[in-house]
This record gives sequence, structure tokens and C-alpha cells, in this order.
Amino acid sequence: MTPTSTLHDPRVASALDAMFSRAAADEAHVRDPRNGYQSVTFPVEDGMEISCRL
Repeated sequence: MTPTSTLHDPRVASALDAMFSRAAADEAHVRDPRNGYQSVTFPVEDGMEISCRL
């Protein structure tokens, strides 16, 4: 989260926190092999993770 967003509107900071928390939870779910996904890093620019449900 950027400090600028908190200066303009605290609701924006709260929404960003919620969005990034959800993204982290989804990422953890997809990266856990017990959930039936396979992930690989595709070597482009900074890298892109591709996940597929098996």
C-alpha cells in the first residue's frame, strides 16, 4: 500500500488492504498442492505465475 493512498482517503487504504489480503489468501490456496493446482513460473519480464487445476 502506498502512503499516498492513506493521505487522500483512509477508505481507499482499507479497500487496498482487503484486496491484497484476499489476493494473498488466493495465492496460498493455489500454491498448496493439496488443493489440486499445479503452478509454474513463466519466464517473461518479471515473471508470471500460471496455475492450472488438475
